[in-house]
Amino acid sequence: MTADIRLDQATIELHETIMDNGGVECEQVPDVFFPEEWAARGASQSTNMYNMAIDTARQICMRCPVMAQCLRVGMAEDYGIWGGTTPKQRRQLKIEQQL
Repeated sequence: MTADIRLDQATIELHETIMDNGGVECEQVPDVFFPEEWAARGASQSTNMYNMAIDTARQICMRCPVMAQCLRVGMAEDYGIWGGTTPKQRRQLKIEQQL
């Protein structure tokens, strides 16, 4: 329960910071940050689109003023690009944090 409260506070702080910055670029192209649907289709073209979406999302993240806060919130997410990381990368970060 404590972790949920911290996550909720982190989410609130992220949204407040986004508002203070007048928004963030990822809000303009949300589909790019949740490309899992493209990968689920299985076609090679879908795989290429999935990889292009990840690359584009990471480029946007790298110039974002709230990237670190986004990653903190994203550590609890199983889908999407958060703070420049994929779900697989976040799972690895969690494992490394436990060591």
